[in-house]
Amino acid sequence: MIAYNFHPAGNGASGRASVGQGKLAPVSLVPASDQPAYRAQLAASGEQQLIAQLVGTLGSSFSRNFLVAYYVSLKTNPFVVLTGREGAGKAALAAGFAATLVGTQSGQFVTIGSDRWARRSSQSEYYRGIHERFGASQFVETLQEAAARENAGKVYLLLLKGLSLDELHTYVNGLLHVGPHGERRLVLPGLPAAEQPVVPANCFITATLHLPRLTSALDQQVLRHAAQIEFSPSLHADAHVPVLPPPPVGLQRVMLAATSHDPRQAQARLSAILGRRSLKTLGPSPEVARQLLEGGASFDRELREDMLTYVANSFDSDGQGLFDPQDPQRNAQLAYNAQSVQRLLWRVDRRRRTLHRRLADVLHG
Repeated sequence: MIAYNFHPAGNGASGRASVGQGKLAPVSLVPASDQPAYRAQLAASGEQQLIAQLVGTLGSSFSRNFLVAYYVSLKTNPFVVLTGREGAGKAALAAGFAATLVGTQSGQFVTIGSDRWARRSSQSEYYRGIHERFGASQFVETLQEAAARENAGKVYLLLLKGLSLDELHTYVNGLLHVGPHGERRLVLPGLPAAEQPVVPANCFITATLHLPRLTSALDQQVLRHAAQIEFSPSLHADAHVPVLPPPPVGLQRVMLAATSHDPRQAQARLSAILGRRSLKTLGPSPEVARQLLEGGASFDRELREDMLTYVANSFDSDGQGLFDPQDPQRNAQLAYNAQSVQRLLWRVDRRRRTLHRRLADVLHG
């Protein structure tokens, strides 16, 4: 039996998500008969409300800073890789985020599992071939569904669950081409790179890996554009997503409207919020910079542009921070630290466990 947890996209997601008005209320379970009134009452009005909803549903398992770091990473990076021991809550984070944002019945959350089960079979090569073709087909179909005009206002979330690095390479380098600034194109045979279709901006990809050895050239090729979020060894998240009412109306549109990948736009926005002088000197805190350099990770100009895009995405449309709504400078510092760790952690020798743990703790807040 092929062990998948696929949710075909499209069948249950009728209509577009609309922004709506009003404020979020605390999360509570409501009878089905009251759900339309409940959703209207909780209509989202901005990213602060979206974060409040995430914290309300997942805050018992993950810190607020950790949830913000994951959310901003999805908005900024071509894909996000969650690493850590098995059972730490990596898939629970992705599934809980999806349940909060798009619900459990929308068909907009697709999980593609690993082929580890096939490796134990006496006909492993045969079953792995089936698994790879089926997984690749579902991957491409989800991207096509997200690209449909009628789905432009919907968020599609792809989870590549428990993969090996070889499997991850198949998806992010075999099926996708990631450009120098993180732009994503679908790889189709016979078409030159410039003509490959762009992966729709409303599709967000997360992969989970169980403590990989990040030392080979393959690892570097896979992860050089990714945000890597490492789960602290002390984290014991509930592996089951709680039963939730339907998501508030408008959360998906809020996320899509707030997502930006333009480095020039990011710098202009940060100049307006922080001032040119503060932006010019913005970088990782001395302690985080020291730890990264100690691990052999270094910064370059291109990487700084990507990091500033992340920092810009950590502010809402009113210029309030998502990490710290009260202090723009502190919010920018927390965001720069978070993205520095996410983009450079894979360069730190995995054998330096204490250093990895200290850097991982930067994201947990």
